[in-house]
Amino acid sequence: MRALPLILALAFSAQAAPQFTAEEQAREQTASSELATLRAQLSQAKANLAQVQAQSKALAERFGANEKQLAELNKEWQSASTGMDELFAVSRQGAKEAMSLLEGSAIQAQYPERLAPLDRLSDEKSVPDRQALALLPELLLGEMRASAQITRFQAQVPGGDGIATPHTLTRFGSFTLATEQGLVQPTPQGLQPIANLPSDVMGSYRDYQGSEGEAVAIDPSHGSVLGMLAELPTFTQRLQQGGTVGYIILTLALLGMGIAAVRLVLLSRELNAVRRQVNDATLRESNALGRVLAVERQYPHLPMETLELRLDEAILQETPRLERGIGMVKVIAAVAPMLGLLGTVTGMIGTFQSITQFGTGDPKIMAGGISMALVTTVQGLVAAIPLILAHSLLQSRFSELSNLLEQQVAGILAERAEADGQVKTKAERVA
Repeated sequence: MRALPLILALAFSAQAAPQFTAEEQAREQTASSELATLRAQLSQAKANLAQVQAQSKALAERFGANEKQLAELNKEWQSASTGMDELFAVSRQGAKEAMSLLEGSAIQAQYPERLAPLDRLSDEKSVPDRQALALLPELLLGEMRASAQITRFQAQVPGGDGIATPHTLTRFGSFTLATEQGLVQPTPQGLQPIANLPSDVMGSYRDYQGSEGEAVAIDPSHGSVLGMLAELPTFTQRLQQGGTVGYIILTLALLGMGIAAVRLVLLSRELNAVRRQVNDATLRESNALGRVLAVERQYPHLPMETLELRLDEAILQETPRLERGIGMVKVIAAVAPMLGLLGTVTGMIGTFQSITQFGTGDPKIMAGGISMALVTTVQGLVAAIPLILAHSLLQSRFSELSNLLEQQVAGILAERAEADGQVKTKAERVA
């Protein structure tokens, strides 16, 4: 029983031996075939490597020959171009400066392709020929001749919606371009309308579009001055730049001028009425002098000292009514520049805060605070100056009225003193 497994194993191996031998022979044949293929590929790769190495050697020899030839050509170029490098550098620099000058010219809108040769001339890598060198003075002379001409031509001008439409442009020399709607300015991106120009400038160009011979203003700076005019803030924008302090100053100025106007009218009427009362024997209590004189008629038998006190009392009663509002105008005239100074300090504080947060790289960030600082100062002075003049005028009218009342009261007292003196003299003569 113990030998049975051994017997069975021997019998099984004897039966499987031929099958294992056939599989091993098949694997050997496959390996031999693959080895032959790899040897063939290796031979082909070695042949390709030898070919590529030969090509690389040929290219290296050719590169060396080209380097040698290039060095020889550079020597020949340097010897042939002795003294020309400076000329070429000057011509390139002149071409760049001419391009920056002619890009803003109004003639560029009529001939938009004229700067292309200058662009090629300013290229550092190109060598200008005689024709290119002659182009620069030719363009500049053409610019000078065209600057004395006024012509009309068609061009595409973008509208408010950004869509370009054909328009008839009038070119005034090399300075200004005008259409039926307004002025335009040539830029590297094309023609751009100039908005927010003053009405008198726009009116002169519109008149010229209808009939030649009208006087128009030109911009010799090729649009820079017109651009500055377009950016000037309007009166409303100036007021808005003052901020809250500016509105307070404006309110006080209007209030003060209103009070001054009303009081000036009333004082003028009162002064005219008092002057008429001086020449009129009939007392009219509608004016200050009439009311003061009525006190003397009311107390005809009072002694001199008592009558003088009564008349002074009447004048003191009239004074507050006549002086009303003058002090308020003076106070507003003094407060307005102080508010302007307050706005200046507030604006500078805002400016320094902007500098702290964003630095000084962009001046527009600081423009708001500086505008408030300067505008409020101007508003305070503009409000104070007319108010001071109005206060001076009101004070002079009030002084004239007061002097006139005191003069008439002094005259009444003098007449009463003369009358009392005459009565005493007669009594003394009788005695």
